[in-house]
Amino acid sequence: MSAEPTTDPEHQGEFLVRPDGTVRGDDGASGALAAALPYTGRLARRMGELVEAGDLRVMEAFGAQRLTVGVTWTPAGEGTFRAVVTPLEPRALPSFMVVGGADTAATVSHCVNRLAAVEGVAWSSIVTADSRVIAAVGEQQDLHHLAEVGNRMLAILRSLEDQHATGFMRLRFEKGAVIGASLGRHALVAFASTAEDTDLVTMIDEIRAILADHDLGTVTTEFEPGSEEPDEPVVDATPDPAAPARPALPVGARYRGAAARPDKPPRRSLFGR
Repeated sequence: MSAEPTTDPEHQGEFLVRPDGTVRGDDGASGALAAALPYTGRLARRMGELVEAGDLRVMEAFGAQRLTVGVTWTPAGEGTFRAVVTPLEPRALPSFMVVGGADTAATVSHCVNRLAAVEGVAWSSIVTADSRVIAAVGEQQDLHHLAEVGNRMLAILRSLEDQHATGFMRLRFEKGAVIGASLGRHALVAFASTAEDTDLVTMIDEIRAILADHDLGTVTTEFEPGSEEPDEPVVDATPDPAAPARPALPVGARYRGAAARPDKPPRRSLFGR
């Protein structure tokens, strides 16, 4: 998907943010959106390193409208952001019949598993407003930096809140995309190699409905990848009945010194030749 504007950046809905911070065009938000892009770009670029997905190429936000931002980087790590804002068809939020009874910890676990079941999603997680990872599902090696990834996604969602309040964020890297969606003050964070927009927004709507009456801040469990240490090998101290019995050492003064003393060198005779 190309993020390059099809017309001059001064056209309504298209704007350009240069590495020096100057803006060409109108972001439709009195400059607030343009000012936020360099900050979110730096946050997102580091996420690509953490999940080993390569460099950041495109940032997308889906909500009442669609924001698509193409990103190029200078050798010094400064970004140029070419943004296009396009309207979306009004979307009626679906209603769900949610059966209560499950505690919040079990509910968040159910939700991350539901998102991970979407085709193309490799892992999913929920991060609270105080940056705690309370649920995650995926390969263990993929979740090593999940706390920092989640913390950065929380900051990006807050920075661009008006752009995705009813939808989600997608950060496209060279080797996949990180997905983020607001759950009130908290966030749903996932990684996808491929995933259709409609599949993602449908599942995110469902998860929001399921968690609407739950206080995620009350979940005390925290996901800590790699915290489980391998079990110590069990050593059986029972002697093998098939092994030959060790002969008893002779006792008594006349047998003193008969036992081998491998840890001591043999005594040297005082009467040498």
